[in-house]
Amino acid sequence: MSDDEYVVCGPPEVDIPNFSNYADFLIEGIKAGGNAIAQISNATGEKVTYAQILDRSMTMALALKKLGIKKGDVVGIASENRFEFTVTAIAIISIGAVNATFNVLYSRDELIHAMSISKPKLVFCSPFTVYNVMDVNEDVKCIQNIVLYGEDKPEPSIIMYEDLLKESVDLTQFKTTKLDVKKHPLVILCSSGTTGLPKGVVLTHYNMIVCLCHTDDARKRSLHPNNIILSLIPWFHAYGFLSHLLALHLNRQCVYMARFDEEAFLSAIQNYKIEITVLVPPLLVFLAKHPLVDEYDLSSLNEIICGAAPLSKELQIAVSKRIGVKSIRQGYGMTETTLAVLSNEGNNSKYGSCGTVVPGTKAKVIDLKTGKSLGPNQEGELCFKGPLMMLGYLGDAASTENVFDSDGWLHTGDVGYYDKDEFFFIVDRIKELIKFKAYQVPPAEIEALLLQHPSVKDVGVVGLPDEESGELPLAFVVKQPDARVTEKELIDFVAKRVSHPKRLHGGVRFIDEIPKNLSGKILRRELKLILKTMPLSKL
Repeated sequence: MSDDEYVVCGPPEVDIPNFSNYADFLIEGIKAGGNAIAQISNATGEKVTYAQILDRSMTMALALKKLGIKKGDVVGIASENRFEFTVTAIAIISIGAVNATFNVLYSRDELIHAMSISKPKLVFCSPFTVYNVMDVNEDVKCIQNIVLYGEDKPEPSIIMYEDLLKESVDLTQFKTTKLDVKKHPLVILCSSGTTGLPKGVVLTHYNMIVCLCHTDDARKRSLHPNNIILSLIPWFHAYGFLSHLLALHLNRQCVYMARFDEEAFLSAIQNYKIEITVLVPPLLVFLAKHPLVDEYDLSSLNEIICGAAPLSKELQIAVSKRIGVKSIRQGYGMTETTLAVLSNEGNNSKYGSCGTVVPGTKAKVIDLKTGKSLGPNQEGELCFKGPLMMLGYLGDAASTENVFDSDGWLHTGDVGYYDKDEFFFIVDRIKELIKFKAYQVPPAEIEALLLQHPSVKDVGVVGLPDEESGELPLAFVVKQPDARVTEKELIDFVAKRVSHPKRLHGGVRFIDEIPKNLSGKILRRELKLILKTMPLSKL
């Protein structure tokens, strides 16, 4: 058999409209919203309509032009979720400038690294980030202006966002900038950086147009048409940035949170009768296990979309049973693939699977050693090809060439397989597989198993270096409040349910919290640093 026989193709591509700027497509949807409520701040209750967002975005676009921002210039946003973020992003896109988003929790060195990649000419900040941005500008030396959301001006050189909206502009003069949608960058998003320094992922206007068309097509076929969504994922993150713009085009009323708080999250669902939310696996663990959940009425919630990290079948079932949610849909994508390239839709879904290939996209699984394409139920690296693949890593040709092969396939670094029905399942990251003797042990599998134990609140599994075996599977465990579970009990719990290589030969370490990034991925490098300072004896 040739390798081509093991390529899995999605359905035919949906109709992609011919726009010369993603903003045209986005604005078309926003106009349809009219005077309906578009966004609500969960913290303050403040609301804005689609018409207000459109008016402010056009005003800000013209203001940016007055500040000298031109087609192709990079404009940064360093802010938590807030109304101004949305307006800013749309304005930047409209004039053909390029968004660059920055994690609000970046340290000084991390922010310097990210800005050194994208080199923003102007940066929008919230009061939470402005001093950090002002500080690093002495090192990056690319920022000509800083615009601040809020009211308190820290120094005279800072431009206030509200002042830009008050400027006298003729909105009849507003028009989007025409560009080559397949080549022109829309946004520079930092990769997750779970195994090293983040890279600048460049997504184009066409990437986003195709992504929106897929989402719109899926909505039309959905068993659960939803009108009100809770947006919790940070908008500076790829998942949040793209999904919150999609919600605007689809006219979904969006209640947003600037940061996660257990009671605020649950009360938002109850008070606003939230129908759909986009979450990451750690929040599914919270819904499955936290006692506070029982105190709130979550009956309005009929759909949860989960991504950013593997979600086990057992956790899906546990959440469904506990809160009665009708649908928990898992998808798979990366910043480099413009959200989902695998998705569960409607009745076409399986527990534990991240779905089937989306329209217009091809997928294959290759052997980790030989690179040969594999058939059903054989584990290997997932590779994709299609219109959702990124343009590349900004200023890093070597990394771009490393992730794309000569035939244009994007190599994800994720291990998975597909079954006879072409549903895909994620096993783990290649770099995170534990090498125990001649076996490759996926941490995610052991983590999913341990989360079934009633005394385990959270868990992260890594390899403990060992001269004889290479690495020994070791679990860092966060106990449920007042739990009295012992290390031996958890070791035995796992041993009864897995083959010998997957047992916890490195033991169990109890800690207060599993380190994760904001998208919910476990920061195993931080757990390994703990091992270096607190080595454990093998068991």
